[in-house]
Amino acid sequence: MVAGAAVAQAQTNHPGPLPLPGDLSVELSPDGKTTIFTTGTAFYDEVNPFAERPPSNVLPTVYENATDSGGDIIPNTLPSTPENPYNLHPDPVVTDINPRSPEEDLRRIIQHLNEVAYSEARQATDQEFFANGKGVPADARRGGIERTGSDAGTIEEDGASQIDYDKVQMAIDILEGNPVANRAYSGLPLLHYKGSEFVKTVDPETKNVTVHQIWTRENIESDAMFIDPSAVPNEEWTITYVIDVLRRGHEDFAPFMLLFDDPNDLDGAALPHVAMDQTFFPMEEGKRYTFKMKMPPARYWNLTYHWGWRVHSPRIQSVENATKVVAGKNIVEWETDVFGENPSSTEEKKLKAISMIGDLSPAKRMWKAFREIEDIAPAKPHSYLRTLVDELQASFEDWKHRNKLPRGVEPSPDHHQTLFYVNNTIYGTINDQDANAQPIFHQWETRGATMTSKLYNGDYFPHAYFSVDFGGLRGYENIFQNTLPIGGAGPWFTFGRAHWFINTAAPALVPAAERPDTYEEGSYYEVAALPEEASEVAQGVRPNWLEHPGNNGYWTEPTAEGIGEHNIAINFRYEPSIRLRYYQFDPLHHNVAIWSVH
Repeated sequence: MVAGAAVAQAQTNHPGPLPLPGDLSVELSPDGKTTIFTTGTAFYDEVNPFAERPPSNVLPTVYENATDSGGDIIPNTLPSTPENPYNLHPDPVVTDINPRSPEEDLRRIIQHLNEVAYSEARQATDQEFFANGKGVPADARRGGIERTGSDAGTIEEDGASQIDYDKVQMAIDILEGNPVANRAYSGLPLLHYKGSEFVKTVDPETKNVTVHQIWTRENIESDAMFIDPSAVPNEEWTITYVIDVLRRGHEDFAPFMLLFDDPNDLDGAALPHVAMDQTFFPMEEGKRYTFKMKMPPARYWNLTYHWGWRVHSPRIQSVENATKVVAGKNIVEWETDVFGENPSSTEEKKLKAISMIGDLSPAKRMWKAFREIEDIAPAKPHSYLRTLVDELQASFEDWKHRNKLPRGVEPSPDHHQTLFYVNNTIYGTINDQDANAQPIFHQWETRGATMTSKLYNGDYFPHAYFSVDFGGLRGYENIFQNTLPIGGAGPWFTFGRAHWFINTAAPALVPAAERPDTYEEGSYYEVAALPEEASEVAQGVRPNWLEHPGNNGYWTEPTAEGIGEHNIAINFRYEPSIRLRYYQFDPLHHNVAIWSVH
């Protein structure tokens, strides 16, 4: 289709199906180390969207539901109208909750251990006033009150001098996702090994499924990694979202739903169609919001990813259609083949599953240190406790920031970005960019740009790379709404509705890491002894499921440190959407394995 005809079709067909480029490609470098992707070609005029407005790929706003290739209306695909800004859900039910987050509790527990390990430093201060002229502020170590008199620099003698093992166990429970009393996050692990348990099914009677999420400073954790909608292929259904907004989790709730065209019109093929923010509703910390979201018939549904623009890309999580097949295998099987079924049901299964997570994972490093402290012998020198506490503090800081690489992993100077897969999530960095800033690939403003990435894998199972475009190539619209009346950020944020498409013609495999041959005995890096029935990979056997269908010709030798690696390059032949340049994730283990770039 010539460009002019394609543009005309886009202008008139939206929000119906728009043209799908057929000229994207993938090739492997001769040495097998780099997968080179070339995207489809734009059929809009070349206009720099960051310098000229409006961009050529912005479509007219149409207040109608989308239609499929057969001309049928797809229900529940118009997220907002002037008359009803929140068109796909009634007002949420809002209640108060305990706002304590996993981050807050872990920080307090690590602080307690630090006071025990460095008790003499804690007692050493005799400072009465700080440099700014104020007395010692309120501090739990000083009884929680502000002191400004003669005793301003003293600390109570009955401070922490012994390890509180209940607190240590609480930290382990937080990381493993065990029950934690009076916490909204109870049961949601920071070690991402329970995905095979997080499969929800749409009830055929109520045509509803309930999803619980917690939103924290940099994380969204969910009890649903997959939803099986088999009961409602031709019927509208609902997702009841129970969203607990914990400390520093203030955000706008924005589930972004991706739809296929009707497979019944396409001989069963799953072809990209539209995607949209289903709502953009402000949420405050310390509150539980219960939304009932209307969904189209399930034969259209691909996935929904949940994102928070204030802390993006770390604050993000995806729920996949459990019936999908990815790289020749059901998407849930990719998870169960690694971690087993019901991995938290016994201690043996739990240890086996956690053993698949790489040892450079900040969450796993904390877990191992807490377990070592739990079993620490009284005869151990005090310096050993300090080593463990120092490790906890450093790993905690690494865990909090996914916009930088954790200790032990360095960015590649030869690539624009470096991604590190570990703990079934992704840490990332863009060269020459502040890790505290939102990731932005400034080099791509118009077609012809190339993005290169080093991919490292620290987990003991393979990951994969995939990238998707949200409207830059095929077009997108913005439905503006003013959220100021309900405490939102204002009218400049929009309900986006985009015609999505893939940037990468196939997943690129990132080979598994190799386990160290030895661990220093007695150190925090030592792994627990694996049971005899431990996973094949943990025992050094390479099972069939590690042979990714696209693995032929890939260079799979790990780095000197045993980390799996691969490289990718994407040649962009269109202008990006100004909302998001590219979405990148692991298609085999999606959930929180996402690191997108603006």
